[in-house]
Amino acid sequence: MPSLRWMAAAVLLVAGCTPAAEAPGRPDPRSARAMIALPREAGAWPGPAGLSGVNGFPLLDTASVTDFCTDRGRPCGMAQTYTDRTDYESMTRGSAWVFESFAGFDGVLVVSQALVPDKGEALVKDCAAGVYDQHWRDFGALMAEHGRGDSVVRLGWEMNESSMAWRGLDATAYIGCYRKAATAIRAGNPQVTLDWTINAHNTPADLCGGLSTNCYPGDEYVDVIGIDNYDHHPWSPTEADFDRTAAAPEGLDWLFAFARAHGKPFSVGEWGVMPTGDAGKDNPDFVRWMHAWFADHAPYLAYEAWFQRCDGTVSQSAILRPDDPDCLPNTGSSDVYRELFSR
Repeated sequence: MPSLRWMAAAVLLVAGCTPAAEAPGRPDPRSARAMIALPREAGAWPGPAGLSGVNGFPLLDTASVTDFCTDRGRPCGMAQTYTDRTDYESMTRGSAWVFESFAGFDGVLVVSQALVPDKGEALVKDCAAGVYDQHWRDFGALMAEHGRGDSVVRLGWEMNESSMAWRGLDATAYIGCYRKAATAIRAGNPQVTLDWTINAHNTPADLCGGLSTNCYPGDEYVDVIGIDNYDHHPWSPTEADFDRTAAAPEGLDWLFAFARAHGKPFSVGEWGVMPTGDAGKDNPDFVRWMHAWFADHAPYLAYEAWFQRCDGTVSQSAILRPDDPDCLPNTGSSDVYRELFSR
């Protein structure tokens, strides 16, 4: 996944509205545990109870998420965001802006949280030794103080991706760091839902011993198992290619089977087309195949979020932004996404 330092600038408190008023008898739409626990029938997505959403772009805030969901024609039940990764203080105790920026979002919040700061590879062993436990306890307490205790934290996500400072260069150290952070966050916030997410399609030989699940921290420390699944490396020109990639190690079906074997719900915290990747073009069929996959697996799918970014550089995984001069054209994907996800 491309660097997300650009997101640190999104520190405004923005009010807004998203899903319609809570229906009688339905749980609090901000409660991750309650919303994920709702029954969902296979064959439709999002359906009446599926959590479908996006990260904020161009800012990580309620307004950006609301604009996207308005354009797609259906409110978003969840929003994904990221903490700053400058240092431990900004990642944890200094993350109030994350929750203030989504104070007006009436849905589930998913926070992607690093285990060490950018370029902090040398700190993973210290984290595993408990050096930063108080920072993690304070982060959990901060979530609760801002009324977002019952949210999802994607802790140490994509540890099998080479650009992540907390990547699994030493699987034992990664697991130890994750466990320490998970335990301390729960101490400060017992309501938290912890999501362990991999990067799809490939784990380099020097990370997690060449297999992402070698870095699995254990069922006691994980509530949801997830994947970030983009149309690249490899891309899917045909449905047969999509199915083959999903079934292969580090693919959608492969990790879903792992999640089911461990009794965990599944998430797709980031997904999208990648017109600057190996495909080099828009791919509306990928959106169709992903939607069909979500519908087929709806009973076990905790949530899914399109990754929206278009700043003229790396991923260009943006849709529904026809007037943005920095965006590459994703008109086919936009049309299909709006058709399928507005239902």
